[in-house]
Amino acid sequence: MNKSNVIDFLGRFRKSIKSKGRGAAAGTPVSQRFDEVKGIEGVEDNLSAEPVVSTVKFDIVALLQLKTFLYLLGGTLIFLLQTYNTLAIINLARQSEKLREQILMTTSVITSQELKVHELHGIHNIAQDALKIGLEPSGIPPVELRP
Repeated sequence: MNKSNVIDFLGRFRKSIKSKGRGAAAGTPVSQRFDEVKGIEGVEDNLSAEPVVSTVKFDIVALLQLKTFLYLLGGTLIFLLQTYNTLAIINLARQSEKLREQILMTTSVITSQELKVHELHGIHNIAQDALKIGLEPSGIPPVELRP
């Protein structure tokens, strides 16, 4: 059944409804309307007593056409690209966490070194102040008192 047959059928059907009125078309038995439709050229092939479910078939040929294959290939590539990007983001997050830990350790070491520098600078300042007031460092090592 092609497009022109359907258009012709719909045109004749509309004219018959207008001429008979809505009540007359609705009052016509179904078998008579079926015979009217069956009389149209090319329609009788599709008006069989077979159930509609049997006409719906999986057509592998449609999948094997180049256009459909390219659509499937494009969809697969987009899916793979999205998966790759997701895995790359997860990997970058893991590396970022490792770098954050290293930065924290480095900051801790730097802070420790700064405290040591301040301590030594404080000792140096005390030694300079002692020299200003005339005190000299002793050559005798200090004595440690233990409790």
